[in-house]
Amino acid sequence: MPQDDQDPYLDTAQVGERIGVVPETVRLYLKRTRKRAAASLPVRPADFPLPDSHARRSPLWRQSTIDTWLVNRPGRGRRTPDD
Repeated sequence: MPQDDQDPYLDTAQVGERIGVVPETVRLYLKRTRKRAAASLPVRPADFPLPDSHARRSPLWRQSTIDTWLVNRPGRGRRTPDD
């Protein structure tokens, strides 16, 4: 899979590091979104994004996907990737 240096793919550990949680929390967020999608419920902007790709069975997200979700997610104020 070609790597775009401007918008690299991030694995679960890298996503966790970027958003300030442990990888298990990233997996929990993803599980909740997948459960919603499996129930034919729409994925809301606040829901963790579904992966952009996979490397074998490991989910991968574009950095821009995570940054967009991070900025737009509700909670205690909006977050930025540098928070």
